[in-house]
This record gives sequence, C-alpha cells and structure tokens, in this order.
Amino acid sequence: MLDHVSSYSYSMHHHRRSGEQPAAPSSAACELAAVDDVPVNGSSHKPGKAVTASVYRAKIAGHSRVVTVSWSRDLLSHAFSVSISGADGAAAECRVDVRPWQFWRRAGSRRVELGGGASTAPAAVRVLWDLRRARFGGGAPEPRGGYFVALEAAGEVVLVQGDMRRDALRRAAPCAAADAEAVPVARREHVFGRRRFAAKARFQEQGDVHDIAIECGGAGEEEDVEMSIAIDGEEAVQVKHLQWKFRGNQSVTFSRAKVEVYWDVHDWLFSAGTRPALFIFRPIVLSSASAPAGMMLDGTVAATAGFCLYLYAWKLD
Repeated sequence: MLDHVSSYSYSMHHHRRSGEQPAAPSSAACELAAVDDVPVNGSSHKPGKAVTASVYRAKIAGHSRVVTVSWSRDLLSHAFSVSISGADGAAAECRVDVRPWQFWRRAGSRRVELGGGASTAPAAVRVLWDLRRARFGGGAPEPRGGYFVALEAAGEVVLVQGDMRRDALRRAAPCAAADAEAVPVARREHVFGRRRFAAKARFQEQGDVHDIAIECGGAGEEEDVEMSIAIDGEEAVQVKHLQWKFRGNQSVTFSRAKVEVYWDVHDWLFSAGTRPALFIFRPIVLSSASAPAGMMLDGTVAATAGFCLYLYAWKLD
C-alpha cells in the first residue's frame, strides 16, 4: 500500500477541487494513525478479514507511548492484540485468540515486558481481559458490549476498553486508575463490497454511532465514474469524473457536527482492485474561544478534535 502520510500530503495540494484550499490531515493524531498500513497483529491485512484497530496515546512508566488495540475475526474465532510502542524503540505485544471451545481463554491476564528502548529501562505491563459475557454480532470482530480489555503498568490502570470499567478496576486491584488515562487518537476499520461499502462507526471514540455508506460506480466509461458518501442517510459528498478527482477532501456538516472528509481511491481505479481505497473522517470541534484564525460566521472557532477515523474500503470481485 502507498505511504499515506507522504502521498496524502502531496495529493491534497495537487488534486484539489476547484476553488478549494484543502487542509491535509497533518495533525499529530492523524499522522500517528497512518504511519503503518493497519498491520493486524504484526502481519499485513488480507482482503475479506474483518479488522478494527483503536489507537491511543498513553503514559506508561513515565513515558508517552502509542497503544493499539486490534480485533480480528475469522470463521472459527475472534482475536485481539494489544501492542505498545514508543519513539525510543521500546515495544511489546500481547495477542489472545478466543475460540468457542476454549472457555478458559475468555478471561485472564498476561504480563509482557516493554523493552528494547535505547534510553529507557525495560518495564513490565499487564494485559487483563474478560470476554465471558461479550456480545458479538453483525460480523464485527469487536464485541458490542459485555467485556473489557485493560492495560496496567507501574501500579496504574492506564487504559480500559469496553463497557465493564468497574469490573476491570476490581480485577486490577490494588492498582487504581491512572490520573492521566489513555487518550484515543484514531480508529481504523476495514469494509468490503463491490459498489457499495457500509460501516457503522464513531467519529470519536466515545461518540455516537453513525451510518456511513460509500457508493462508487458508473455506466462503464471512465468519464461516468462517480462516488458518493452518505452519513446517517444524508448525502454528504458527491464526486463526478472520479478518475480526475481520485484524491480530495470536503467539509461536511450534519446533526450539528462538522467533519472533514478525505478520500484516496487511486488504488480502486489504477490497481485493479488489489488495494483498498482510504477514507479519513476528521471531526472539527466548534468552540466559543476567541481567536483570529479559523473564525466562523457565527463567531465560533473551528479546531480539529485530534481524532481521526480511517476506513479502508476493499473492492471484492
């Protein structure tokens, strides 16, 4: 896959819609989330495999770290992994496969060592999980509820994913929640289809779930290729002559929310469908703070929220 950090920075300035001044998704959160090609548990993604990944920034043993919680699903099992990395090269990973007949793996804990740092001493971290009441459905790899996955280091619970936070803290006792818990910076998902790609996703980690529908097609001639993106049933983006506008961005407003939408469908059109298109949804927060830059008509100030949703759309034959 393309290096989307560098290619997007270039393409936003060379493939823009008429009259627009696109702002490339260059925030630290977006760049952080696009550095890798959403590897799943250390390996390249395979088309047709359901995958989600949530990326957090956390303070672990006194240092800022990137924590990625990934979920995957195949015909026989679900799996999740927690990977930790840092700018100093320190890294650790824990992977758990949950198969229907292995009930003992539905709850447990595992210690891993965060080592390899050039200037930091190794640190022990503990991954705890409870999936005994987890509710899966709709082909999604990640549970809808009834679970937790937690991360504890240096006597603090720095991250809890899932809706069973109290259970996680009880399980981690005597460790208590960290004063500064992990901050979500990105979410990445893969969707599949032929002409239509549907996803239910949040533009913020704890925000509302939105229905996203992407359609791409035409009458068989390149000049007629079009694409539309709808959010909660309302068309937000429409692109005609897609072969000339295969990269671009547009600000959309819906339900009192403002989101910057970026797309890169180059690989759909010119790689015979062997690579996915990339869609980025970057929420914009409207505040009443006064500042000269970014002033809106109503006197509010627009600022990026520091969170990005990435959708990788794979075309199936």
